[in-house]
Amino acid sequence: MATLSQLLALPDLGLRLIQAGPGDPEISWSSTTELLDLSGYLEGGEIILTTGLALQLDDPRWRDFVASLSRARVAAIGFGIGVNHDRIPPRLTRAASEYRVALFEIPLPVPFIAVTKAIAALVRSDELRAARAALQAQQRLLDGARSDRDPAEVLASIAQVTGKHLALVGSDGAVLASTGGFAAARKASGAEHIDLDRRSSLQLAVAGDAPLTPEGHAVIAAGSMVLGLGLRGDSADATRERGRWERLTASLLDGTGSPEALAILDPELRLPPRLRAIAVQGNAEDIAEWRRRPRNGFDRLIAPGDTVPETPGLARAWQLCPDTEDALERVLAAAAAHDLDAVIGRPAAPAEAPLSRRSASAGLRGLSQTAPLYTAPRVPEAVWTDRDAPLLEALLELSATRESGASRRAPLGGRSAEAPGSPERRALSAAVLGPLSRHDERLGPEDREMLRTTLRTVFETDGQRGPAAATLGIHRNTLRDRITRIEGLVRRSLANADDRAELWFALRLEELSGPAG
Repeated sequence: MATLSQLLALPDLGLRLIQAGPGDPEISWSSTTELLDLSGYLEGGEIILTTGLALQLDDPRWRDFVASLSRARVAAIGFGIGVNHDRIPPRLTRAASEYRVALFEIPLPVPFIAVTKAIAALVRSDELRAARAALQAQQRLLDGARSDRDPAEVLASIAQVTGKHLALVGSDGAVLASTGGFAAARKASGAEHIDLDRRSSLQLAVAGDAPLTPEGHAVIAAGSMVLGLGLRGDSADATRERGRWERLTASLLDGTGSPEALAILDPELRLPPRLRAIAVQGNAEDIAEWRRRPRNGFDRLIAPGDTVPETPGLARAWQLCPDTEDALERVLAAAAAHDLDAVIGRPAAPAEAPLSRRSASAGLRGLSQTAPLYTAPRVPEAVWTDRDAPLLEALLELSATRESGASRRAPLGGRSAEAPGSPERRALSAAVLGPLSRHDERLGPEDREMLRTTLRTVFETDGQRGPAAATLGIHRNTLRDRITRIEGLVRRSLANADDRAELWFALRLEELSGPAG
């Protein structure tokens, strides 16, 4: 940036510093004024040129004039002598000293337009220097794309020019490389993520409070291209590596492999205590692209489908995923980005992965065999197959317990149910509805009732989206988004008849039991 010291050093202007400010202020532009308060029109960094036409030499309002400019964070005040005042008013000098605003004198022969032109030339020269530096940085980055340059080196080059802290984030959310201060900068102010490919397989995270100039944006764009080119390649080595991970995953899914075999492929990676098998289904080309996406960490635990769908053009594949909210969210987001439906199996220990695979296999029956091929646009489905208790079976057992008066244990509580509002039935409905239950406080009351009303309206209109949207007074796209959110919260699909029945009965149970208390 152009600075006040550079302006004062220009010999042709003969400017004289009267009162210094904090440091060497950077100049953004200049403005000429005789107004008493210009602060509402300034953005900061301006040089304010004035002759003091509105104020007398000893006017006490000089202090207010400087105070308003201090609040606007101006770079300096330039006072032209010999027009309205033969010298700079003492009250102005004292106010500049009190508020620490730089003040300089402009001699009578020098017109304000000369100072303004000089400032414009300094700013333009600084912009040209910044553009040349950015161009050189981009050239260095692009030259590096033709070599085996380490991603950390690319990040360091970007950080040097932009003043930002950066990291390369992999498909499983792990930081693959970063600059030294990235973690602290992200914790302090968050980070912006830039996709390095259209499927968000790799992202460039940018953190830090330093303002980003247009030249900085250009350098980050060039760096993003270099990182993407260097890390997206589907080389022969990458293909062989993917094949090894797929064979390991397939052996874990069918129970023939040992979890300890993971150490052969990645000695530093340890399987989590619980995994979920996830079946994905969709267009064969989308499945192939999903399998080829750049992966790291546990995201590499994928395998081709072990069964072939009856519909030509449709394909399936598998993924093992840690049973954590963040990991599942990333896996499902990647599947949806490739327009793939997903069935999420029950959680299981790594050695019992076949149990999770079997539960997901059963859920595949609820997926449409034609929608991925012929429906566009569409929202991919996510079907959860884990159940705390099948609602209808549990209700029948509760009823039998009540009628027989037997002392045998009833599900989810052990006491017989005498009314719709009994603890056992409340527990059953809450297990099905999750955050939509009136006995669950994870959602706010208004948000929860809005989603419950949406769900009930869909049922009452026989699942027809158009009439449901009209009844609710919302757009079909809004209804679609709400249904997607509901299915994610309750971990059930409205496309599955069993899921629909359980959700309907759970809603009715809570309505019959009255308000939560």
